Amino acid sequence: MSRRSFYTSLLCIILCLLTLLDCDSSFAPYLIAALAALFCLFQNRNTSIDRKSRTYRIIMTVSAICAVFITLANHRIWLHPEMPDIRSALFVRICKLLLILMIMSGVYVSVRSILVFIWQDPKRVMITASEGSKKNARFFFWIPFAAILTVYLTIYICCYFPGLLSLDSIDQISQIFTGEYSNHQPFFHTVLIGLLVRAGLTVFGNINSAVAVYVVFQVIFMALVFSFVIYNMAVFGMPGPACIAASVWYCLMPFHIMYSFTVWKDVLFGAFVTCLITFFIRIMTDTGNSIMNYIGFSVCGPFICLIRSNGLFAYVFVFLALIMLARKQKKLAYIMLITIAVSLLLKHGVLKFIGVTPPDTVESLSIPLQQISRVIAEDGYIEDADRQLILRVMDIDRVKDTYDPEISDPIKNLIRDCGDQEYLAQNKGAFALAYLRTLAHNPMKYVLAWTDSTCGYWNSGYGYWVWYWDVESNPYGITRSVASPGMLHVMDEYLWLFYNNNILQMFTSIGLFVWIMLVLLAVCIFTGNRAGIISTVPVLAILLSLLISSPVFSEFRYMYAMFCALPVITAITLTDGVGKRGKSDADNV
Repeated sequence: MSRRSFYTSLLCIILCLLTLLDCDSSFAPYLIAALAALFCLFQNRNTSIDRKSRTYRIIMTVSAICAVFITLANHRIWLHPEMPDIRSALFVRICKLLLILMIMSGVYVSVRSILVFIWQDPKRVMITASEGSKKNARFFFWIPFAAILTVYLTIYICCYFPGLLSLDSIDQISQIFTGEYSNHQPFFHTVLIGLLVRAGLTVFGNINSAVAVYVVFQVIFMALVFSFVIYNMAVFGMPGPACIAASVWYCLMPFHIMYSFTVWKDVLFGAFVTCLITFFIRIMTDTGNSIMNYIGFSVCGPFICLIRSNGLFAYVFVFLALIMLARKQKKLAYIMLITIAVSLLLKHGVLKFIGVTPPDTVESLSIPLQQISRVIAEDGYIEDADRQLILRVMDIDRVKDTYDPEISDPIKNLIRDCGDQEYLAQNKGAFALAYLRTLAHNPMKYVLAWTDSTCGYWNSGYGYWVWYWDVESNPYGITRSVASPGMLHVMDEYLWLFYNNNILQMFTSIGLFVWIMLVLLAVCIFTGNRAGIISTVPVLAILLSLLISSPVFSEFRYMYAMFCALPVITAITLTDGVGKRGKSDADNV
């Protein structure tokens, strides 16, 4: 790297960071990313880079895409900058352009520096496998399991019995007792809740104890899954301190604690995604008992496909990645193909046959509705014929007061209350054309609407709620009891820190951890670690599904699977030689 290029890059990073001081998201992740970029920039200073190579061109392309995304996420900085009262239109345009260039150039240089650093010598970020961890692998199951279970159950019994139930949870309980099932909340998760709650009612005869049966099952299952991950990290050769760090991650992070006794589909979904990835890695690295690995992988698949609406989407992406990158794994391909076929039959055949009500039409149209609503709210241009079409399903006069750029529920509820969803369902083609024509007239409004609807999943982080902490009012007598007010007070203070402390807020930043996941993917690509690449696909596919249809701009539970699976993905990515290890080094479990 030439001296001029080095100092230019250094200046770009610093100016970008100073510009982002005015961002409306968390600044700390930007600071961490900038420090990492500066470190890599200095390391690359004396490195000779082949700028004509195909890899370097790909790095430049990826860096440019990241620069565009982060610039869009910070559109409030450059779209409406604070200006003096007396200003010319030319002055405003120049200021906007300078702000855009500072953000884009800084992000571009930062991402490029990090990727070039990894590309030049990926071994620099690898960890040498530890034989000591392998020998003591069983301890790294039972000790974390006991610790996690003790922490979770103690807090649960003392503070949150019989569990945490939001409106979605109460809706599922209602379906169980009325027998009127809807797939708005995944039917098969509702059935699982129903089996355990009814068993609890039979044994205890009390609704709170019955709900506790499901919650205790979930707590134990999550503890088993997390301990299984830590155990496999040790088997793969991750050093003891890394396994201990993973134990602390699962044991003390408040989202793991609170989610373990929250009646949400996202909790078990995160656990099964983590198990699927772990069993896949065990199969790819020939670790342990192959029959048990295939059985475990086979069991996880249907749960992933059926207990979250975007689970099948993610699973299909994993199947495609397997076909492209691991063609020799024919058994896995057959298992996944059968799972996809059975899941499609169950979701679109059996549920219809038994009369389960499907989600309404607008539920899957969050992003398009937000884009059209923004055009209406900001007085964008819509052709008269398209406006008349939209009037059939949406009260346009109420959109300005209803539209929320961060969540689609207000607009969807407006349509449910005042619109004609049947007309929308019967005229999808006409509405699709109207959507495209409106896009042609208002491209920037569409882009900004999409940005505001999804930025929480890929930008630095936002102060949005992370966990639920109560029982929603209900007619079934489910009430929360607190056995230890003192412990609840401590928990409230602990949870408060993760909302208000700038350092601890980073642990709940979805975007920051997506960046970490992408860096791990880059390491896998540059080291040729196919098992690692495929291991990131479920998480990235979940992310992609949210970028297409997220109803909320930053819903932590939608990406909870990433926070569950991160330790095992880190292990397969950073442990040197784990992908080349044969059966002789495996622990027969």
